[in-house]
Amino acid sequence: MNKYVKYSLMGLLGITLFGCNELDTQPFESYDDQAVWGTKEGTEAFIIKAYNGTITNFNGYAWLESNTPNGIHSNLNHLATFPIDTRLTNNTSSAQGLGDFFANLRECNLIIEKAQQPELKAEGHFLRGVLFFYQTLWQGRFVPITKVLTPESKDEFRTPYTQNPAESYKYVLDDLTKAVNGMTETSLPGRANKYAAHAFRCRAALQAYAYTKDTNYLTIAKESGEAIINSNKYQLVDNYGSMFLEEGKTAPEIILAHYRLSKNTTVGGITEMQIVVPNVNNNEVNAVGGTPFADAKGRTFECWAQYFPTQDLIDQYLVKDERDGMAKNWYETSQFNDNIEVGDITTLTEGSLNTVRHKVPEKADLGSNAKGQVITHYYKVKANATEKNISNLIYKNRDARFYATIVHDQSSWLKENIETNICGNLWAGVREGQSDSWYTTASGYYWRKCVREVEPRVYVSNPTNFHYVLARLGEVYMNLAEVYLLENNPVKAVEMLNKTRVKHGKLPASTATSLPDAWVDYIRERRVEMAYEGDLYWSYLRWGKYGGDANEGQAAGSVIQALNKPVHKIQITKDRTQIMIAQITRNGAWERTFSTKRYLMPIPQSTLDSRAAHGIKDEQNPGW
Repeated sequence: MNKYVKYSLMGLLGITLFGCNELDTQPFESYDDQAVWGTKEGTEAFIIKAYNGTITNFNGYAWLESNTPNGIHSNLNHLATFPIDTRLTNNTSSAQGLGDFFANLRECNLIIEKAQQPELKAEGHFLRGVLFFYQTLWQGRFVPITKVLTPESKDEFRTPYTQNPAESYKYVLDDLTKAVNGMTETSLPGRANKYAAHAFRCRAALQAYAYTKDTNYLTIAKESGEAIINSNKYQLVDNYGSMFLEEGKTAPEIILAHYRLSKNTTVGGITEMQIVVPNVNNNEVNAVGGTPFADAKGRTFECWAQYFPTQDLIDQYLVKDERDGMAKNWYETSQFNDNIEVGDITTLTEGSLNTVRHKVPEKADLGSNAKGQVITHYYKVKANATEKNISNLIYKNRDARFYATIVHDQSSWLKENIETNICGNLWAGVREGQSDSWYTTASGYYWRKCVREVEPRVYVSNPTNFHYVLARLGEVYMNLAEVYLLENNPVKAVEMLNKTRVKHGKLPASTATSLPDAWVDYIRERRVEMAYEGDLYWSYLRWGKYGGDANEGQAAGSVIQALNKPVHKIQITKDRTQIMIAQITRNGAWERTFSTKRYLMPIPQSTLDSRAAHGIKDEQNPGW
């Protein structure tokens, strides 16, 4: 029977925690030093508790993915949060405010100072490095308290924020390097080891290079990536989707995961399930003529879906051409073009594709806006087509990761046969007379990745096991590919990206040889390999910092084009003979705009004001 590290040992050692203010004058915990630090078991219990608020900051994927071309957040009950999550707004009070994390930082410093075993001291460096990294990802700066403060630590109370990301990343990489040099090579699932430290060191070094252009960080990223691969302790899995479900919880590809157990976890506590599964019942399905759900009460889907994959992501999953076996865009394959013709967008009028429940196209779908033509593609089955089901033509023979990540028309999900075509049982407009999105899809798709079957059903109060994959071998190959691209070595970069493309995607290998082509294939590969894992937003920030082939030819540090464009939905007609692809316009979603100040989010103004009241003057990040 497998054992797991469970991050909920608050009361195990009789630890008493008090509030913490912005100067780290508290908490002054009351510990029995001998009980905690006098034995390895006591120290380990304290360390496991410290995983909360450090490594667990990297839990959660849905909302961050929705701020990239891969995803959309749409909920008609909260119009003010659109088109971009409030954590990424211009409001320095409500922006992603990381604050200080001093209580968590103090725990890390206690471990580093008091642990008697070198490997446990190194684990403290790992946790502190991960915490500093998380703060640096968001706002580029933090207060670098690296010792346990006491009421007598008067000078340290006035420690300023780091000046810039360059200074911050020195702290991050110093801690993570000490971790890889001191941690053990093996650990129980849920507990970090040397290779988990290498994985975060590789990830952090790549981000550090983007913000500093110090090539030493590329050397570090490559060193850690190769250390993981050369250890032969981790292998890419054959069944990609299983890593994120119960059956793959200890898959050989996973380097570090955070495990939640059903004894203290319900569906409602897991964003990646509760707010991606829709809310539709058979009464609504029957009203539009969709196929009723098989569940006896017709209540398979009774959650609060707000986050969805976009057509833009779906376009990244290549298709095997049935004629020549090559991997192509779905609209370039022989099977598609032999049976489909391009329709004239100008012939589409309000309601010309549907008038049941609501009109398709809607008025908002017609014409253009500041981001271009709203309807971008319109296809129809040819009169002489041998395959007249357009869903078969666009969804068959895809990259294998598509089926593990996306719920699409005519797929199976949670023991139900799914229809997302117009008037289908999980169509965007099935719930009420509009196209989206009171707990139904805004895009024509749902997230499958990470959504597991729960008995008796996926419902807010039902218990479930769950694990967040925090580091895995697939990302390591991605990171090494990026290092090689930055070193102008497209051959090695393509070799790395093909590891996951072939193994996980079941696709023919990329044959790109030029640097521009290798960047195209790499960005596509990272988007599908790391979809819905909380990775892509940070990757786009790096690519924007690089510029050139990494950001559609733009200068380094310019507007990130992919974050400055609308995202798209699909509407498939009831008879599956036509499709329309258009911008998602609901709640102003087309207005997605990226300004360069977002390379660093603001330090919360409340934090700066509070520190200023104590005589500590810190500058806000540029542009905020």
